[in-house]
Amino acid sequence: MDIAEKIMAIETEIIDEVKGKNNSQIEKKKVKLKKRYDSFQKELEEKQENILNNYKGKAEQKREQIISRAILEKKNNRRKKLNESINNFIQELHSKLNDFTDQKDYCLFIFNSIKEAVEELDDREFVILLREKDKNLKADLEELLEKEMDNYKFEFELTDKIKFGGFIIKAKNRQQLIENTFNALIDSFKEEIAIGLKNKILT
Repeated sequence: MDIAEKIMAIETEIIDEVKGKNNSQIEKKKVKLKKRYDSFQKELEEKQENILNNYKGKAEQKREQIISRAILEKKNNRRKKLNESINNFIQELHSKLNDFTDQKDYCLFIFNSIKEAVEELDDREFVILLREKDKNLKADLEELLEKEMDNYKFEFELTDKIKFGGFIIKAKNRQQLIENTFNALIDSFKEEIAIGLKNKILT
């Protein structure tokens, strides 16, 4: 082999070696780039999955909020309807009791109720409060009480605390009283009225 051929052979060998090294470096770079690409793809997929899960979570939360709001609104509407029914019922009751106060039996009702109240109060002297509108009953009540309860003493006073009828009786020598007004009577039955109307509305 002459010098020219030898030089060419060396050049070829060097070029092949450089090419081999270059190809090896390129291959390594490809592997490295592929790893980075795969890692990026995985990170991107995880982000997309997180975004999707977050969206699903918010959508579910919003759906639950809408359902909760609908349930609350339904409850509020029922409560409003119940309150309206209770108020209407009580107004109607007040109206009927007010009509009753214009009847003759009202005076007898007051008298009998006073007799019952006296039995519960341990005293002999009483103050009876009537509303201003019932002052015309005072003479009749005094007469009835004098006939049937002459062992007791009664005084009558008028008050604006009683709006719809009935009376308040106080034991004069003791810190005791009984409120037998129509308002107190209705209040004592309010819970029962509410339960009855609630069952009627919900069924």
